[in-house]
Amino acid sequence: METEPNIAGTVFAGCKIINKLGQGGMGSVYKAHQEALDKFVCVKLLSPDLAREQRNIDFFLREARSAAKLDHPNIVHVYNFGQENGAYFIIMSYVEGKSLQDLLAEKGLLPVKEATEIMTGVLQGLAHAHSKSVMHRDIKPANILVGTDGTPRIVDFGLARSISEEKQLTMAGEMVGTAYFMSPEQGLAGKVDSRADLYAAGATYFYILTGKYPFDGKSSIEVIHKHIGDPVPNIILINPDVPLWASRVIERLMRKKPEERYQTAGEVIEEFAKHAGEEGNVPEAPRETTFDLPQVTARITASQAAQAEPESAAPAAETVRAKAEWETPLPAPGGAPGEQRPEPGAKPALQLAGLHNGLKMAVHLALTLAGTGCFILSGAAGQVSGSLASPFLSNPVTAGALAAAGTALYVWALWQKPYKFTPGYAFFLLAAAAAAYSGGAYIPAPPGADAVSKGFLAMKIGLENMFSAANLIVYALFLYLAASKAVFKGWGFKALAVAAYLAGLGLTYLYFKAGADISPEQAWLAAGGVLALLGLAAALTQKSFSLFFNPQLFFLAANLAMFAMFTNPQVETLTAQKEKAEAEIAAQTNRINRQNYQQALLAAQSEVAYDSEGRPLEAKMPDRPAEVKPPERGKLQSQARLEYYKFLGARISGALAGSAGIIFIAFFLALMANVFFIEELLQSFRERELF
Repeated sequence: METEPNIAGTVFAGCKIINKLGQGGMGSVYKAHQEALDKFVCVKLLSPDLAREQRNIDFFLREARSAAKLDHPNIVHVYNFGQENGAYFIIMSYVEGKSLQDLLAEKGLLPVKEATEIMTGVLQGLAHAHSKSVMHRDIKPANILVGTDGTPRIVDFGLARSISEEKQLTMAGEMVGTAYFMSPEQGLAGKVDSRADLYAAGATYFYILTGKYPFDGKSSIEVIHKHIGDPVPNIILINPDVPLWASRVIERLMRKKPEERYQTAGEVIEEFAKHAGEEGNVPEAPRETTFDLPQVTARITASQAAQAEPESAAPAAETVRAKAEWETPLPAPGGAPGEQRPEPGAKPALQLAGLHNGLKMAVHLALTLAGTGCFILSGAAGQVSGSLASPFLSNPVTAGALAAAGTALYVWALWQKPYKFTPGYAFFLLAAAAAAYSGGAYIPAPPGADAVSKGFLAMKIGLENMFSAANLIVYALFLYLAASKAVFKGWGFKALAVAAYLAGLGLTYLYFKAGADISPEQAWLAAGGVLALLGLAAALTQKSFSLFFNPQLFFLAANLAMFAMFTNPQVETLTAQKEKAEAEIAAQTNRINRQNYQQALLAAQSEVAYDSEGRPLEAKMPDRPAEVKPPERGKLQSQARLEYYKFLGARISGALAGSAGIIFIAFFLALMANVFFIEELLQSFRERELF
């Protein structure tokens, strides 16, 4: 490569070169003085090596011409371009400041507020450029100048880097951009539009919040392959101080398919505006759990109404009864069944029964949730993520102690129950323990993280992915179980149960559809619709459990029909592939067998054997080989179904582990156990009132 001459003092289009500012892949950048306007500007000169090829010159000038159309405070303005003194140049505005890359090297990671303000300015510049049908194609920290006033300005619109520069691609009309920040469609050399700039903006936002590239590798090809096929890393695992909303914005900006990203820079700016001024996490919603208990509500309302009336007033019969039910204290142990009770309307000094039951509910809720948390920490005590055995193999003391603590809390909760053992309660509590332990064991935590850090990470990932598509099947399960619990109660609960059943069925459909380009089987679709209608009729008419006309059974079958509706086409596709492969194998085997037979036959015919008296013996001919047939379709279909179910199981378990959906399942199961407890407590209270 030629050594660049010292061009200080040279004039390009009325701009006198002062000194060199930097070296880029396309050439050098100089500070210059525009003599006519008496202002400082930048002059970018195309490298003499690149100027030897006409396509590099055309690319340089074409993109400069596009950038010259832009006039926005967040874009470095191009004043002039052309050829002079034997060199190709671009004259642009001079920014007193540093590139975002240099700013990061100097200051380290930027606070969320500052990083968001910079990216807002960048997106405003991109919005203007996109409105002029100009794409940048190489958004990255090095191409963002931050002035001394804090205003970010985009430079190098569409200007590619040197082919020889590490991890850079500059083939005009092919892949253009920097591999670290390149969109999947750019890496595939496919059709590129403004959404590729939004992907690069998301990667840049990721970088300035973490100091790490979203994807790294030993070569540009490796990095590009990761952009195309690997999921975006969870930014909170790298920088836990990043708020959930920022993580969600980055995840959407960097989706693989352009149609799944934000469609315009303006949409991202609006998203940033919603969280303006927030430097940390968005305030979380209150975590209190509310249960609708009509009996308690009615009693409290009636009691308050009765207390508000004058003592001389005679309350209505319903009010007296509700007030007596709420205010009557529990009978003393050993009390006679015929013991005289307070007169209706009498006002006791303290509503001990209501207070006692309320405290029991609160204590039971705290015990079950704390026990579930202990099982999460027990699962998180392992050193190998994804191994259920690792906690007890690598850290048996901690895992065992936490599991024992969780068990003790569950036993304490069980001791609070009026009826010491009920199958439904036991099932949900044991399932909650198993789900919590599995969720802790599958948390994708960094190596060496302790159990407490993993536990908090599990909660953070769960909150971040609360509305992730990977958790649709979790919410479908939640809705089904909750509806099954409430479907035999009053009409208000029935209506909610029916709505929950139908919503869960819709979520099951969306989850297994999952953007797949397949047509569901019409027979299964019809079967699912009929089963849903039967379930709806059973839910509205049945007041108690029925073995045959059962809404839980019908809606479970409807969900399975939805599953089969999308599973069977996939199985048929795999079966067809297997049939084709087996047919080719059988044909090739038969062809080889026939060739071997022909060779053996020729050998037998040409070889003459004689007996001891010299008479020729009859040659022994080889047996004709049997025709090899491919396996029957039914066998191949069973193999295909088994393979697909394994794949689907791995997909679901992987998604639940990655999104911490299994943690949601654990806490929901614990809450369901609390619903059983509350029902038992109220039933016990009513029974004791009858004596």
